[in-house]
Amino acid sequence: MTWITALSSLFVLIGAAMLIAGGRQFSRTRVFVRQSVVAPGTIVALTENRERDEVSYFPTVKFRIVTGREITFQSAMGSSQDAGRIGDSVVVRYRADQPHIAAIDRFMPLWGQALLFGGLGLVFLVVGLGILAGLLPV
Repeated sequence: MTWITALSSLFVLIGAAMLIAGGRQFSRTRVFVRQSVVAPGTIVALTENRERDEVSYFPTVKFRIVTGREITFQSAMGSSQDAGRIGDSVVVRYRADQPHIAAIDRFMPLWGQALLFGGLGLVFLVVGLGILAGLLPV
């Protein structure tokens, strides 16, 4: 087995694992969206995260659940552009039985992880299989 075959096999394995992770995340998000409760929320803070030359902002959101209790959470998905501003209104999805499990009801905060894992997994899988099949030049 040459190093190219070993490397392309590793790409296939990584791709398959990432596709499985993406599929699991997609399923979890779908269940969350179906079972979640929607409430209005407000961005109360933006946490800045600097990595190299990139700056991302993670919104902290406050909302009230049906019982009137106030919940605050930080979004797991940051953005360099469209994170919103302090005071902006957002729609929040949360689990009624565990309201601290919440997310901003937008595409990327809900589906971004599944999209990322699935997309990268597909790329790794196609490249690995393409090399193994001799369709991609080495």
